[in-house]
Amino acid sequence: MGKIEKIGKLAEKGKAEKIVAFVRDKDKQVSLAAITALGKMADNEDAKNTLVSMVENEDADIRRAAVTSLGGASGSYVETRLRYCLANEKDPQVLAALRKALEGMKK
Repeated sequence: MGKIEKIGKLAEKGKAEKIVAFVRDKDKQVSLAAITALGKMADNEDAKNTLVSMVENEDADIRRAAVTSLGGASGSYVETRLRYCLANEKDPQVLAALRKALEGMKK
């Protein structure tokens, strides 16, 4: 079983703490799969904290995935971090994802 398939199985079981280990994988596709999986459980503290830490990654694709995944989260901490990133982000695709995530946040 490959890493991406393993992430899928862990996501089905709600094992956010185990998915976190894949977020910084050297294979970008594995990292993106882990970020997407964590987004499906964005109200889990491990998932939320990991995703928030990824919004300042040097790779714009990773930042965009993290921001998109945080769109389903709730809480003032997440909103504050996203607003901070909105003020400092340079990549237009990440900026668009930030705006969409902020619009879709649970209140």
